[in-house]
Amino acid sequence: MTTYRPKRKINQKLPFYSKIRKIKLSKIKVGLSNLKAIDEVLPYALIIICVVSARFIESELIVFSIYIVSLVIYVWRRYNVKMFVGTAIFLLLVCAVLLASGYEKFADKVAVWVYYFLVIGVIGLFIDSLREGEDDEKNGEEKT
Repeated sequence: MTTYRPKRKINQKLPFYSKIRKIKLSKIKVGLSNLKAIDEVLPYALIIICVVSARFIESELIVFSIYIVSLVIYVWRRYNVKMFVGTAIFLLLVCAVLLASGYEKFADKVAVWVYYFLVIGVIGLFIDSLREGEDDEKNGEEKT
């Protein structure tokens, strides 16, 4: 015996489709409300990405381009670029500990990372100082 099922029209949606769609839209809304949390974690994540890429990628050109991309994101999102300089100082201390422990080859790699962070930090601080100068000029024009 076969049971009779009415055929649905081609354009007719399944009854549970609207529920699934509402669930997906509600998840998207929750995701958009968490952008502030992502914005707070992103600067630290970029620094970690820079260090991990420097550790595991052999090509110095690719590693330095990752550092440049992170600098662009920092400047674009107006994060504190001083974090690059702070990371360089921390890695310099790590380099000294590695040298004292007898890991000269790895200390040389860490010293290169310190150089990258210092270069990116100085470029970022220079861009910030230029940006502050432009903001001061705009504020001075508005006050007069």
